[in-house]
Amino acid sequence: MVAVVAMAKNRVIGDGSGLIWHLPADLKRVRALTMGCPLIMGRRTWDSIGRALPGRASVVMTRDSGWAAEGALRAADLDHALALSRDWIAATDGARDEIILFGGGEIYAAGLPLCARVEATVIEISPDGGPNAATFPPLEAAEWDREILEEMPAEGDVPAYRYERFTRIAPVTV
Repeated sequence: MVAVVAMAKNRVIGDGSGLIWHLPADLKRVRALTMGCPLIMGRRTWDSIGRALPGRASVVMTRDSGWAAEGALRAADLDHALALSRDWIAATDGARDEIILFGGGEIYAAGLPLCARVEATVIEISPDGGPNAATFPPLEAAEWDREILEEMPAEGDVPAYRYERFTRIAPVTV
């Protein structure tokens, strides 16, 4: 499993209602990283996206047993989300054998122990996120190898950001 996240340098990932930033180049990177994979996300992340992303399964974790949305697979917990993801990979021609942990904060916290890799976009801002701020869990340096892949300078209204890859030092089995 791979976590794909965009976060501020203080680990804030959202304010509870939507994206805090807009990075067009990062959206293209996320598409490349996730195409052909199931995405495990929480209901608020689903709501912020507003639809199923083409070429990927949207596995939405929610405690609301009556929740349903077109293009979404509802999961009651992480084990169910993993099972739905594996089933989708097995049943889908051209699917990649990778499950993507896609947010928000509670989903990252629950699934990060099962992730072998984190693909992070780190934005050089420090928003407080407000009262409903979601954050990405801290990554302990002793557990992860960190590699900076590319640094992007600030340009106009777009803050500086960088792409980082964290690879777990000890193997993980999912």
